[in-house]
Amino acid sequence: MKVLDAQSEFAQYMLAGGWLFGGVTAVSILFAATGLLITALRNRAGVSEEEPQTASARDRAHPPGRAAHRTMDFASFVAGQRRAHLREEWAAILAGDPGNGIVLSPHRRMLYALGFLWAALRMRLRDLVAPLWLPVDWLLLTESRANGLITAAVGTQVVYIQHEDGLHTLLTEGWGWCAGCGIALRLLIGWLRRLRGIELASARGNTEDR
Repeated sequence: MKVLDAQSEFAQYMLAGGWLFGGVTAVSILFAATGLLITALRNRAGVSEEEPQTASARDRAHPPGRAAHRTMDFASFVAGQRRAHLREEWAAILAGDPGNGIVLSPHRRMLYALGFLWAALRMRLRDLVAPLWLPVDWLLLTESRANGLITAAVGTQVVYIQHEDGLHTLLTEGWGWCAGCGIALRLLIGWLRRLRGIELASARGNTEDR
């Protein structure tokens, strides 16, 4: 909208609202990640105090990759209880396969462990952001809702242009802006559906008939 009309107050409000929403989302994710890190460090400290013998036994079991296994444990904690099975898979990767001559160096184990941690952080961040997609998915699931959004957006722009600049401007110049807004929203909805893997029922039916 700023490209079409750089002086539009409505575009300024929409842009400010978008930046505000993005800032709130980024701060929320930062606080959530910080909370996970603090909780994990406290949990690690508690385990070290309460079970020193168990920790020592585990360290003796994996002396070359002690740091890698600790990083893997932290990654497993960050991933959450729903993904507890990942710890066994990650541990098997770090262990390698000595019987077949696959022995990982400490440096390689650490690289794998950091990869596990990065994957765990992405999983948890995806869990935190998932609720934000619920209204978007609800809107994209049916064509009527998507068309309603486009109609409301274009209609709001028509009313705004007519109120600010008059009917003549709307009929001579404003119609192009409104048409561009509708096309842009249609392309955005199509891209979001592909991104979210949403396929409309009518499209699925046509595919099955073919």
